[in-house]
Amino acid sequence: MVSEKISAKYHVVVQINEACILDMGDNIAALVFCDESDKISSKTARWATNALIEIENNYNGLVVFGDGENLCSGNIIELSEDPVSCAKKFQSLTTAIKHYSKPVVTLLKGESLGFGYEVALNSHAVIACPNDVKFGYDFSQGFSPMGGGLTAQIIETYSKGDNVPGHDIVPFLKVLLNNVYGPKKFENIFEAKAKGYLPANTSINSNEEDIIEKGKQKVLNMFNEGFNKVEEKSIIVSGTTGRAALEIVVVNSYEGLFLPPALYKIALKAAWIIGGGNVPKKTLVSEQQFLNLESQAFSELVEQKSEVSL
Repeated sequence: MVSEKISAKYHVVVQINEACILDMGDNIAALVFCDESDKISSKTARWATNALIEIENNYNGLVVFGDGENLCSGNIIELSEDPVSCAKKFQSLTTAIKHYSKPVVTLLKGESLGFGYEVALNSHAVIACPNDVKFGYDFSQGFSPMGGGLTAQIIETYSKGDNVPGHDIVPFLKVLLNNVYGPKKFENIFEAKAKGYLPANTSINSNEEDIIEKGKQKVLNMFNEGFNKVEEKSIIVSGTTGRAALEIVVVNSYEGLFLPPALYKIALKAAWIIGGGNVPKKTLVSEQQFLNLESQAFSELVEQKSEVSL
């Protein structure tokens, strides 16, 4: 349940043990994750999706944050659940956020790992604390990204390539691939943003500012400036040609002992997804198709892990 500190300041609209919707005033709502483990389950993600749809017409925007020191310390994944169904529940929330008709601002504080990072990648703006922020994918369980974060990065990266006349898209995709699975080496959050590990729409909070209130003000500003809903997008992919180029990068990293075997398998799956699956170069691939590839890769890695366990 949400803490007394938060519930005393903001009105609780609806809640479960792991999450709640708040009325922050000024016609702004908040989605707050409050599981005691600071992790997000597929059940919580699905509940939050339904809650956001229910309140969409009642508010002018949304702030997403964690009730405590972290946004999210990782995913809770029930291996007894069908892995594709599990991935789809996580994806339902990131998709709802990305295509929400009102601005959504996510606050990164403490740890924002796994699905928390994917929520941020699909938000319309991000505000990060300047100190002690840990973010990115959590590969400790041996599974690939599957909550829609990789899809968001893929679409953004291909769009960047389209805007650079005469340039091959593959170098852009290589940077994306490295950002997904590569070691995160940076001195501070400002350098991390400059290197592309944080969403492009990230601003960094000062230590003196209340990050929750700043998030609310950011939402208000975005709405008042005339927010336009993000529509679903299809992109022309590099296909199996680009996939082969990316796989060379992965193999070289693995043979150079920069990648352990478990991460090597994940990186190959990521290269497959980034290429658009088993399709020829210049194939038009929809956002939903990328999400399907994410859930398929996750399912296959779950199956491989189960076989190894047996």
